[in-house]
Parts: sequence; C-alpha cells; structure tokens
Amino acid sequence: MARPPISYNEADPIHWLGNTAMLNLGDDKLRLRVKTVIQFSRTDPERLQCVARYVAAIPFNVPAFAGMKRTRKTLRQRRAVGWYSKAALFMAMLRVAGVPARVRMIRVPPELFRGLVNTRFRVELPVVEVWIQHRWVATDSYLYDPSYLATAREALAERNWPMGFGIHRNGQSDWNGVDEALVMIIPDRSRSERPAQYLGVYDDPQAFAAQMRRRTFFRWWFTLVRNRLLSIRMNLSIRRLRREAGG
Repeated sequence: MARPPISYNEADPIHWLGNTAMLNLGDDKLRLRVKTVIQFSRTDPERLQCVARYVAAIPFNVPAFAGMKRTRKTLRQRRAVGWYSKAALFMAMLRVAGVPARVRMIRVPPELFRGLVNTRFRVELPVVEVWIQHRWVATDSYLYDPSYLATAREALAERNWPMGFGIHRNGQSDWNGVDEALVMIIPDRSRSERPAQYLGVYDDPQAFAAQMRRRTFFRWWFTLVRNRLLSIRMNLSIRRLRREAGG
C-alpha cells in the first residue's frame, strides 16, 4: 500500500530507502540483478550509470491500456514499458543498491508528445531523483532505449521542432552519474531554484495516483481515463516510428 502524504523532511535521504508494493525490494531476482549490474563498477557514479543503462535498454513504449507494473514483472518480462514502470524499476534498483531515490513528478507541455499524439492537456510524468554527493539530482536517463532515442532525435531534427516524440531538442540523455540530466524537459529556474515544472516527491509512481484519488476522486478518474485513451494512440505511433526507422 502506498504511504500517506509525507509529513517529514522530504530532503532527508534516510526516508527514501524503504519498500513499497510497486518497488518490491525484497524480490530475490531484483536483488541478484542489481548485484550483477553493478559488480564491476569501481565508483558510485559508475554504479548509477550502469543501473541507468540497464533500465534504459528495456524497450520503451506506452502499452495500450496497461497500468503501472510492479518491478518484478518489468524485470521478468523485459517487454516495452513506459514512463511509470521504468521509473519504478530504476528507483527500486537504486534502493536495493543502498542509494536513496524518489519519484519527482513533473508537468510536461502537450508539445512533448507531438509526433506521437495530439493533445491539449498538460500531463504529469515521473522522473527519478537520486541522492548524490549530499544533494538530490534528477534524471530520466533510464527512460528511452538507444534505438528509440536515436529515432526520436532524428524525427525531431527533420521537423525542426523544439519538442516532440517524448524528448526536448536540447534535452540531455547522457548522464555522468553526478549531475542533473533530463531529456524530456529543460528545467525552468527563472523564478526560483526549484524548476517551475517540478511537482511533489513520492515513494513510487503509484503513490502520486493514490494521493490524487484521495484528494479529488473526479480528477483522478478523469486522468486515468485520459491516460488510457492517450496510451492507445501513443502505442501505435511509437510502433510506427520504430518500423519506419527500421527498428
């Protein structure tokens, strides 16, 4: 069960190492996989990069009508999954490795989905914040597999769009395991240190949905239906984009 809204100091890393039903940190296969992925890493940044690359290698897509998957299923099947399931797996692997990690929900503009689906809605998506060198650092470098990322960048350049296909033209997909790296957005810090797109922090993506349901059932229901409908169209568009690129 997702935790209730946090009432403690959210900046304290000790609170972001615990288990949830979605993360399933006690799963033996998850723990073994983490050990295998990071076994040859010599430094903390290298360990983080290895985990990010492992999750990124899982094909990206938005399965039609699919809900958020527990990390056990994502790890076992390694089928195409989207923003929420990839964020959960990345964060779970980091926590198993002893690295505090949490979900930061961000609000993205409709233009991010151009080329995949036409919508007028701003959508909330998860990225992961990692406790590195005594500070929280946000990244979504685990999100897109190399094949999709290359195809999306090429399609974006051909159309000369600033955003589309799930990425920002100036977004950063290469992560050094130390500094912030986001490919979906360019954080807007013009008004304060906290970017305007940043919303709250959560133990996992399901906790955000659970909080929304408690606060405003109608909004939660509307968002659920909207996202399910968008997922059908995005699924078809991503598959078509891959076919046209030969991958």
